[in-house]
Amino acid sequence: MSINKRILLCLLLLLLVGGVSFHLIHQSPKYIAQKKEIEKQESQLVHDKDTKLPYTFLNNVIAQSGATSSVYYKSLDTGEVFYNFSGKMPAGGLIRPYVAAALLDAVKEGNLSLDETVTVSAKALREKSPALSKIKPGSKVSVRILLEDMMLDQDETALYELVRLIGWDEINAYLLKKGYADTILGSPDLVKTEETAEDKEKSETISYTSVNDMVTLLTRLYEGTCVSKELDAYLLGLMEKQNDRQLLGALLPKKLRLAQVSTSEGRVQNAGGIIYAKEKYILVIMTDKALRKDETMKTINQISSIIFNTVNDKEVFKK
Repeated sequence: MSINKRILLCLLLLLLVGGVSFHLIHQSPKYIAQKKEIEKQESQLVHDKDTKLPYTFLNNVIAQSGATSSVYYKSLDTGEVFYNFSGKMPAGGLIRPYVAAALLDAVKEGNLSLDETVTVSAKALREKSPALSKIKPGSKVSVRILLEDMMLDQDETALYELVRLIGWDEINAYLLKKGYADTILGSPDLVKTEETAEDKEKSETISYTSVNDMVTLLTRLYEGTCVSKELDAYLLGLMEKQNDRQLLGALLPKKLRLAQVSTSEGRVQNAGGIIYAKEKYILVIMTDKALRKDETMKTINQISSIIFNTVNDKEVFKK
């Protein structure tokens, strides 16, 4: 056999092997799973491309966050929306307004009073309690103070006492009843009085929510349809008093009215709020598994700034 024929035969064999390999790779379970995941992500990129927001630019910024990111914008004036993903994610401190809503609902129904007092138990004391860190077990604190400490200072002792007061099952039943399909309160392990197998299983769960549920909650608070107009206004007032603006508000005007809640816990950084700008809108940003916390924070800052400048007809820096 001549050299040319041998070379040609080798080329044909290489093409045949390559074709078979290509087919096998693209039929492998791993490749199929990866392809489905990509298609799923692409199908969930944006709900409404007709929004005034810089669609492509904003998605590129989100992609550079270095974390699993979920963003939801909703105009309270025009109804326009933008979101890149709305699945269930770790809630961190974003669970607090849900607990507050459940508490205020119990107040509305006459089952609790903001003025009644609670005896703080030793099991409820937490290190991350800037407001109640020096309180002694057995001290009495009003429900109103617990609520305000939980919302304004992210006080974990206050959070756990309120969960114990309202009831873990009752809060989750409330969330289900109100249609917060992606939201569940993880059980604080030290508020249980008995160490049963069921309690232990609950204590290992963490709280979850989604940008979808958070936007629904904030919309209801804004419209006065969450609990009642009076109690919703009270809760929004607490959210306006929060001084921590390092996520949504870092690059926004300092005097801008902002009712928000945020959390930065390890690789989870979440923020959601109502921005009272030229156009009133809701913005919720949730991130998880952040590889570089500082970079993820900067991305959240940038997303918030881009949206604020866009709805206020300011030039958006796209370079």
